[in-house]
Amino acid sequence: MLNKPIRACTVLAFLFVQSAIAQEYTDDPWLLRFGATYVAPLDSSDGIIGDTGIGLIPGKDEADVDDALGFTFSLSYAFDPNWAVTLLAAAPYKHDINGEGALAGLEVGDTTHLPPSLTLEYRFNPTGRIRPYVGAGLNWTWFYKSDSSPALTAALDDILGGGVNTTDLDLDNSFGFAANAGIDWQLNDSWAVNTSIWFLDIDTQAEVFVNGAQVTEVDVVVDPLLFTLGLSYRF
Repeated sequence: MLNKPIRACTVLAFLFVQSAIAQEYTDDPWLLRFGATYVAPLDSSDGIIGDTGIGLIPGKDEADVDDALGFTFSLSYAFDPNWAVTLLAAAPYKHDINGEGALAGLEVGDTTHLPPSLTLEYRFNPTGRIRPYVGAGLNWTWFYKSDSSPALTAALDDILGGGVNTTDLDLDNSFGFAANAGIDWQLNDSWAVNTSIWFLDIDTQAEVFVNGAQVTEVDVVVDPLLFTLGLSYRF
């Protein structure tokens, strides 16, 4: 006979806890995360020159996109205790691009980009002291400034036997998959220490121009991992 009252009390307690959690997220649905980020591209590319028939000695050459340090921040809106939508943004990232293989040691140029990403995020322990989460969504990367180097101009001038006065580098914007995971360690009701990792699917095409005319187009896979350590603030 006692089972029914016990079950009823259990249900009421569960509903009370759920109501308290829902109220908490109704009052403070926004979460701002920010911190220092290390960007490590998992990069690869087609041949820059040797595979396109403009005169490099035999041997595969590739582009290598260097690691970078920067600042990222994200804004999340929790529409449920466990679910949120998160927008990742960042200060512009600048990467040096260097040659590999037959172009080993050659500074090709550099590129600066912005990688805004939108994910649907699931939070495993939304009211605990330690709050892990994962997310998946889409990334759009804008390569808004790319420059070739004087070293590339000189190398192409040697390869083509003179007459190379200028070179230019242009990278197409990219649209792809994004995923993230992280943990918020709560310091109080509003502030937490945050650590996270993001993966961004960034595939682009790089066009190389000589004296204003395009001489080659190269498929480049950037696919960076972003490691962030910072803080989060809920409001």
